[in-house]
Amino acid sequence: MVRWVAFFLLIWFMYQIREIFPPFVVGAVIAYLLLPLVRYVSQQTKMPISAAVLMIYLLIGGAIFGLCWFFGPQVIDQATNLVNQRQEMAQSIVSQVSTAFGWQMTAEEVQKAAQDLLSNLEQNVGTTNELVHIGGLLSKGFLGVLVCVVSSIYLIADSHRVGQFFLRFVPPERRDMVTNITQQTNVMLSRYVRGQIILITIMSTVAWIFLHFGFKLKYALVIAIASGFLEIIPVLGPILATSIATIVGVAQHGIGVAVGIIACYMLARWAEDFLIIPRIIGHAVELHPLIVIFAVLCGEVMAGALGMLIAIPVAACIKLIIDFFYPPVVKTSLPPAPELAPQPAADALSPSAAPPVTSAES
Repeated sequence: MVRWVAFFLLIWFMYQIREIFPPFVVGAVIAYLLLPLVRYVSQQTKMPISAAVLMIYLLIGGAIFGLCWFFGPQVIDQATNLVNQRQEMAQSIVSQVSTAFGWQMTAEEVQKAAQDLLSNLEQNVGTTNELVHIGGLLSKGFLGVLVCVVSSIYLIADSHRVGQFFLRFVPPERRDMVTNITQQTNVMLSRYVRGQIILITIMSTVAWIFLHFGFKLKYALVIAIASGFLEIIPVLGPILATSIATIVGVAQHGIGVAVGIIACYMLARWAEDFLIIPRIIGHAVELHPLIVIFAVLCGEVMAGALGMLIAIPVAACIKLIIDFFYPPVVKTSLPPAPELAPQPAADALSPSAAPPVTSAES
């Protein structure tokens, strides 16, 4: 009884402090990504784990600094202009759509329709600050980034001790089972997260190429980066990425480019689904599409943007545990149904089966 009370108190406490979890969750994801690399470098160079962690973090930090140095000002400038000009873009879209369909609208009506459009988007999708929060999952400012980095370093350096700490709460007779499940989960999550990062890079690059060189969009770089990161949100992410690019394209070059942008995004998505995902991610996460949609919606309701990001890995872990305890039923070939014996030629309806006619009846 005491254990159950302590368990529910722990759950209640974690719910109360749920706002501090994003940096630790991101740190755990980084640790999952870098732990195999750290172990490989440590084994090849014969250096301690802590030294390998320091070297890899310095290299990654230098790469991030270089990318921010070259592309940061351009991304910030494009994102700022895109947000500041949203009213003008909405008016341009409304005006072009009304012209295409032959609607007669005055300037005041166009302005009011554009304002209503922006208001509806902010209510259904989120305000600008809330959308930017998707890229700001590291919590609040420098402190969140620091907690994320420090937690990932500790999780990598003390990965064995962390596992032993949680394992001591498991009964001895079940520790082998828990260890087996944990190892399978680690392999699945590592493969899934690495594959998602590769997909983000590929999708951002492809989107930038056809948006910048093909359609000559002003904000091609920031839209391409957003399209890549939206790929990690199943079902809803690609739709939102395509919508953003199409809206910006229509606002700049007219409604005629909408079909081309949608077609390019669809081709890129099909190539990703049929060529890239099977080779990079493989069958790391085998979930039914309805389960994917349900998990993403549940994650958004329970934890907002962070919940949408981690919904699929969490659902995959739950499925792995269920499959471990309740293995799927193996389909067996059923024996063929026995053939019915042939009916006799004379049955109840045949003339030979009729009773003989007596003299009284005749």
